[in-house]
Amino acid sequence: MFKPTASFPWLLAHEIKLLWRGSILLRTSKYVLVPVIAVSIIFQAIALLIVKYLQTQTLPLPVLILIANINLIFLSGLMLSRAMTSAIDVLYARGDADFLLASPIKPIRILAVRMIGVAASVAAPWLLLAAALANALAFFGNWQALAAYIIIPMVAVLVTAIAFLSVVSLVASIGPAKARLVSHGIALFIGVFIFALGQAPHYIAPANLRALWLAFMPNADNINAAIWLPARAFLGEFIPATLFCAVCMLVFWLVLLTRARQFADGTISAAAYGSGPARRRANAAFRRTPFAATMLKNLRLLLRFPGLVTQTVYRSLTLVPVTMILTGHFAIGTGPGVVIPLLVFLAGQLALFFISIIIGGEQSPDLLASAPVAQQTGRRAAYAAAAYACLIVMALPIIGVVFRESQMLPMLLAAIMGSILSNLMLGQRFPIPLLRPAFGKTQTGTVFSLILGVSASSLWACLAWLAVTIHPLATL
Repeated sequence: MFKPTASFPWLLAHEIKLLWRGSILLRTSKYVLVPVIAVSIIFQAIALLIVKYLQTQTLPLPVLILIANINLIFLSGLMLSRAMTSAIDVLYARGDADFLLASPIKPIRILAVRMIGVAASVAAPWLLLAAALANALAFFGNWQALAAYIIIPMVAVLVTAIAFLSVVSLVASIGPAKARLVSHGIALFIGVFIFALGQAPHYIAPANLRALWLAFMPNADNINAAIWLPARAFLGEFIPATLFCAVCMLVFWLVLLTRARQFADGTISAAAYGSGPARRRANAAFRRTPFAATMLKNLRLLLRFPGLVTQTVYRSLTLVPVTMILTGHFAIGTGPGVVIPLLVFLAGQLALFFISIIIGGEQSPDLLASAPVAQQTGRRAAYAAAAYACLIVMALPIIGVVFRESQMLPMLLAAIMGSILSNLMLGQRFPIPLLRPAFGKTQTGTVFSLILGVSASSLWACLAWLAVTIHPLATL
């Protein structure tokens, strides 16, 4: 007989296990500790060298608060963006909440473990990065830096509460389908805003930018004001840190208490929505050739991928500096010539992304393999669909190069085609992990292909840069 396992610790352990299995580190392999430990040691060594170099410099408290505020702004924004997408996934996309609610488990307990799980997954990567610097500062005598081990998880708790409050309220108001779209849109906006804020020195006058950042630095009159509580907590002051943790936990608990019932109702609505009859297509028709039919099927797999637009935009943030260079707002290195390697690299990464969606989303590969068609039809159709989607994204910047630096167009097109083809061949054999496997299915994808894809794209970008730069060492 099965033992009762509906306790809170069991649910929490189960949630952490699901998030760990779905993470990018463990989607394909169990042996991830060695590279993680190796990277951690490298980061720790670099942090020790940086702190040793800077330990002779002393900064006044207002400047330290300014630095802490800037870091908290960027950190909170990136965490909130990730928490929004994670909240909609663990609540309404995983497909198991309705089964849990049908059991004698309180909705507040289910919501609690999911909020804690998302907070842990959101905080983990930033805590790993901050821990290296905190350890180095503590090694040289600044023990207050170890407060990062507490404050970063508390920031994750706060932004997770905000994310769950938003997602649950959206589902109750506009339904699960539109709520997913809005949540991804909000996450995309936050991510792009943080990226644009990081690029602010390129398009905001230095005087205005200085005034903007100085607004986050206290002066002698208001340095003890409550508005600096998060920054002072981040710097390791005991009382501000205690108060900040209390506020974060209070917000988390209030969201949990007030939204548990709404979460249960929204889950039932989402389950009912997903079981509705599928809409028929009035214009459905067979294509004339197997290649055309397979390519169209692959394009539909792309369009059905959740978060396609947001993830494509995230991967295409390189287009922001490209657009600014082509419009003449600022120059980097060799000027417009640097646009070519940036576009070549982006094309390769998009190709790997799209082909991985197609390979990972294929539900019946054996069906096509057993069909009376050429053996290469499936692979060629996947290449064509992924390349078609990639060129749609790349069309506008290529047109910009035509008007700004038309003499570079032949080299650009040749390098883009090489980068796309290399990543398509790579992704077809080693796709990057993007989709969770269905029940009873094996996972498709490998983290190693991320490294191979970046290497291939970088190689083609480097070749393109050498081809368009007369003196490659002139920019060094």
